Amino acid sequence: MTAVKSGFEGRVALVTGAAGSVGAHIVRSLAEAGATVVLNCFHSYDAAKALAAELGGGVRVIRASVAKQDQVRRMFDEVTSVYGRLDLLVNNAAAGTFAGWAELTEEHLDQAYETNVKGALWCARAARPLLAASDAGCVVNVSSVGAAYAPANYLPVGLSKAALEALTRYLAAEFAPDGIRVNTASAGLLDNPVGRMFPGFASMSANAVAATPMGRLATPADLANLVLLLASPGAAWVTGQTVVADGGMSLHRAALSPDPAPAPEPAPPVDRIQDVDRIQDVERIQDVERIQDVERIQDVERIQGVDPIAVVGMGLAVPGAGDPDAFWRLLNEGADLFVDVPPDRWPVTSFHDDDHRAPDKTYQRRSGFITGFTPHPALAAERPDAGLDHTTLWLRHSVHQALEGVTRRDSDRFTACFGYTPDGSQHLQEALVDRELGGPGVLPHGDAARSRPLPHRVGASAIDGILPADTRLLMVDTACSSSLYAIDLGLRDLLADRAEIAVCGGAFALAPGGSVLFSKLHGLSRGGEVRALDRSADGVLFSDGAGVVVLKRLSRALADGDKVHGLVAGVGLSADGKGKAIYAPSSAGQELAIARAFDKAGVTAGEVDWVIAHATGTPAGDEAEFLSLRAAYAGTRPVRVTSNKSLIGHTGWAAGVVSVIHALLGLRHGVIPAQHRFSAAPDAFGLESCNLSIPTQPVPWPPRPDGPRTAAVSGFGFGGTNAHLLVQEFRSGRPARAGYGARNGEPMVIVGWSAHVPGAEDNEQVGAWARGRHLLPDSFGDGYPHPPFARLRLPASTIRATDRTQLMIIECMQRLEPRIREFCARHSRTTGVVVGHTGPTRNAVLYAVRAYLDELDHLAHERAGELRERVTRLIAQPDEDSFPGEMPNVIAARLCGYFDLRGLNIAVDGGAASLADAFDLAGRYLDFGDVDVALVAGSNGNSLESWGELLGGGPIGEGTFLFAVTRKSLALAEGLPVLAEVSVEAAAQERLEATA
Repeated sequence: MTAVKSGFEGRVALVTGAAGSVGAHIVRSLAEAGATVVLNCFHSYDAAKALAAELGGGVRVIRASVAKQDQVRRMFDEVTSVYGRLDLLVNNAAAGTFAGWAELTEEHLDQAYETNVKGALWCARAARPLLAASDAGCVVNVSSVGAAYAPANYLPVGLSKAALEALTRYLAAEFAPDGIRVNTASAGLLDNPVGRMFPGFASMSANAVAATPMGRLATPADLANLVLLLASPGAAWVTGQTVVADGGMSLHRAALSPDPAPAPEPAPPVDRIQDVDRIQDVERIQDVERIQDVERIQDVERIQGVDPIAVVGMGLAVPGAGDPDAFWRLLNEGADLFVDVPPDRWPVTSFHDDDHRAPDKTYQRRSGFITGFTPHPALAAERPDAGLDHTTLWLRHSVHQALEGVTRRDSDRFTACFGYTPDGSQHLQEALVDRELGGPGVLPHGDAARSRPLPHRVGASAIDGILPADTRLLMVDTACSSSLYAIDLGLRDLLADRAEIAVCGGAFALAPGGSVLFSKLHGLSRGGEVRALDRSADGVLFSDGAGVVVLKRLSRALADGDKVHGLVAGVGLSADGKGKAIYAPSSAGQELAIARAFDKAGVTAGEVDWVIAHATGTPAGDEAEFLSLRAAYAGTRPVRVTSNKSLIGHTGWAAGVVSVIHALLGLRHGVIPAQHRFSAAPDAFGLESCNLSIPTQPVPWPPRPDGPRTAAVSGFGFGGTNAHLLVQEFRSGRPARAGYGARNGEPMVIVGWSAHVPGAEDNEQVGAWARGRHLLPDSFGDGYPHPPFARLRLPASTIRATDRTQLMIIECMQRLEPRIREFCARHSRTTGVVVGHTGPTRNAVLYAVRAYLDELDHLAHERAGELRERVTRLIAQPDEDSFPGEMPNVIAARLCGYFDLRGLNIAVDGGAASLADAFDLAGRYLDFGDVDVALVAGSNGNSLESWGELLGGGPIGEGTFLFAVTRKSLALAEGLPVLAEVSVEAAAQERLEATA
């Protein structure tokens, strides 16, 4: 490998199609070898910019279509102007369609030929003068297995790649007098996102591996290494050749050898035998056909090692619908659900002003509210006084509903995971404001008699008496993707055999403070309705909502005779990393989550029929998302894209699970409902030139003959917390296409730590304080000491609007040892951040109080003037940075954005057990290989008396502690210090002790 990467120092290389899987590997390899790399791309511009930012060192991105001669000329003019030279051209850009013989069109052939052949020719011709001036001018064209073989469904690309290899020979002869070498690098079937787009990839790849003496598929790294080999000085006497890295497939050893003697069939694992025995013991399975179906499924699972996660129950409460059946009617019939704030929620005049510049006011009166709510009969019977806050009420209702008909055993272990935010509870906001204003009892519409709706207790109250007392409970916050993360965490407990049943979902209730802050982003619809994906979209409207799904392993669900609504085929998670702003959507981050979902599940874009998009109706957000879907789902097979937010609004932390239920209902009824409030797409979508469509009428969705029907659900949260979940139908007797990542079972270890607490300048002083040898103050005081710009590099306006916890965690990262920071930077794509934080941030409380000040004037409160002076002194009027600046989940997101970390980011609220929960979650992600490094933090910056009073009184300390955690083998391989070993079980025990 070292020899391959030698001789590139100081050379200038241009790689076309540089943002794709193979292109990115080539670019990284060249950059690591010391070359100056120019990245060409056309469709994947954001991904190319992200790659260039990751590599640094002057890497340049040029956006141009190689199929357009004028754009090619412009690109090489820029290379000439900036660098004045070129030593290597890698023609990697490719286009094409997976099309069967009957589907083949002239357009398919033209599309592939324009880019794969003509594009390479135009680039080589434009590069010739620059390459001729080099003492090592070289062109490497990138081909594929289809040039020499005839894979199914590959004719357009295969023909063009064969022509590219012929072009290589002609160019080699033509360019030889100038000392320019031209060769082709090719490989066998690649195990990468494009390779997995082959129809029937699973069986195709199995056949390829069986025919390959080296016993595996090619990887993008294999092909990138071959490109560097052909471009290196060691290949200086090689030109006009096609060199193939196929692991020996072309030897045809398997085809020209006798069949090997059959190996004895291995005995099935004991637990599988017991599963089958249990299934056959179930008395409810009476008819022979069903027993045979169950046996066939178990046989498939024994062969493939797959026992997917099944959804066996679902429940919800959203505007206009109190159960899934009512939601389905709503999706098909429509309704106008956006209304003025109901009088029993809050007085709209105290918080509204038509002038969008009015401080502490929202310019929108309308949202989606749950009105006329009818609780589940069990809930009505057990809680006749209905003494619950909104979110607990709706969530408990949904739990009751989802568990109807689900078989439970006395021995079952349960996990409950819910997406939630302290900003999504009107009652919590009012309780805090009431106390800050000198209450309780200052606000007449704030019901002081209600139970304290602390975030970590909402989930516990929602399941109290329904699930066992020892149920493992997690309250997670990734903003609008929270309930998808909750589902992912629930299925991990099932896969890790820590639970037999997982109850997962989310809840959100509108509160006036949130509406005020979001209006300062100018993100709320001015027209009073949501028009997601439409060219007339002008913003989002948030809504009340809750939703729950119940998960089991498929084998267990079948044994219990449960109704299987569908399968969770896989989940992809990502963080945006560094971007324009913490609240700016990133197509590259979203594409990464989609690619990870495909990779885990083994599902290709061509197998997905329908995407329920996050699409909130904000023009910039919808455009970024649709462009990411265009890139990820490119092909010829139609993919429908819809969003339910045009109908019911954005249900916030419940939005993901509501969309999962939407998809499951579509599977049940065989219909993809039309998009509501849609007339035409924005021009930027390029709808007419892609395979994505937005249906204006219901679309029949019958079973597919070639595989299970599949839908995707996206959730993209503020701060760049992305999730893409794949839902599939269950068809008896047919194998599932599901995957969740392989567990490694390694212990996690702490390799570094830092802290930022009041009065301590470094870790040594923190250590002395922890040992009782040094006294420190509890709080940073009314004004957090902002670091100078040279250290923090954030605009002063952003710092003023940003909660101290977000600034504290950045300071902690900067206090880590340099080698630990460098370790995280090298693993930036697989470094995640998990933060334990309880309750609302300090800024959230103060902004809410500001929003309620006019209400005090209306009430003629005797202390109105004094309170106004105090709160306006503590925090400035909100602006566009205020909403992300106060959100608890953005504590983790801020770290990812500031240091360009792409793994994932998540906050967890377990009350006093929040840090233990953070370690627990980090262990889950490390265990399944989602991240290589987890930055685990415990943080609190809210020492306001109102929060302390709700927690039970007494002073609250401020500070942030950050721990760098990784797998033990990686720590040892990197030569990092192992400070402590942490087990997931120990973290769980810590949680029990903290909550006891």
